[in-house]
Amino acid sequence: MKRHIIPCILSLTLLLTACGGEQAAADTAEEAVKDHYYQILDAAGKELYTVTDSGAVAEIDALINKAGGENADHGNAEGDPLYTYVYWQETTLHAGEDPDAEREYLEVFRTQVRQGSNAVTTEVLSDTLEGVGSFVGVEGLGGLLTFTAEVPQETADALRDPAQFAGA
Repeated sequence: MKRHIIPCILSLTLLLTACGGEQAAADTAEEAVKDHYYQILDAAGKELYTVTDSGAVAEIDALINKAGGENADHGNAEGDPLYTYVYWQETTLHAGEDPDAEREYLEVFRTQVRQGSNAVTTEVLSDTLEGVGSFVGVEGLGGLLTFTAEVPQETADALRDPAQFAGA
């Protein structure tokens, strides 16, 4: 009988440990999400708005995600940008750093929308790949880091109306 008790206790311990793992994994994944915001620039590159409200940021995220589909081509669209959405993301928390300390923000990419066109261009800034630089040569990748995609009319119209995100 004693020979069976130890394996049973071990099995119960493993079972109970596994039951709580999902919540811990979900908590860790939630903590790993980096804070970000958008800076919206006009055609001249002058800042119009800084969008930090989580609801408005989520709306812009959804619009820009529609612009990053599989139909994207390398390079810029024709014409000058009407508005530019600059994505700023907080820097990575490294081992030993205080998670409650204020962190810097890094410009990651820019998405541009044009007047009279549904073409949306996204440029990933090569500076954001500096940690990857030793593995991949990021010098001269400018054209490879710029994508243009045709988006639905509603998406382009929403991106051409940045004032809707300003009051949030």
